[in-house]
Amino acid sequence: MRLFFALPLSLAACAPAAPVVAPAPAVSSIAMDRSSWGRPVSRWTIDAAGKGSYTVPEPDVFNAERLVTRGFATGPEGFAEIRKLLAIGEARAGRELVCGARITDQYYGTVRWGDVHLVYDMGCQDKATEEVLKGITAAERKVAAWAANQPILETQKVERQ
Repeated sequence: MRLFFALPLSLAACAPAAPVVAPAPAVSSIAMDRSSWGRPVSRWTIDAAGKGSYTVPEPDVFNAERLVTRGFATGPEGFAEIRKLLAIGEARAGRELVCGARITDQYYGTVRWGDVHLVYDMGCQDKATEEVLKGITAAERKVAAWAANQPILETQKVERQ
């Protein structure tokens, strides 16, 4: 009878342990730029405290007269939200994204987590890259919404291209 009870216990001791997921390394800031045909579309940064800036051309990308930078503050929760949206991309940072078929004339740019970066092209049609691009789009929209109607920090005149 003792063997009957001892067997499940000994088997449990041999069961594989749950995989240990390494915590993401500390990142003090995230920055992203977005371009179209060599022209800036947007540029933003957010630090771990949730303070950030968002820069866009006005009146629009192809008729830009000035680059307008607005500040925003979301707290550490906002930084965590952006990092979560970009988590799949961060996991692929430092490597080239698989693009496959590509739609031309789409936005492209770079996302930076401290010293690590990821170059992206929104025209990439590969399934493996789709979730990365969705995260980039969601982060861009979130930051743009936070910066909307916030005070202007800086205006820079754009030379004609």
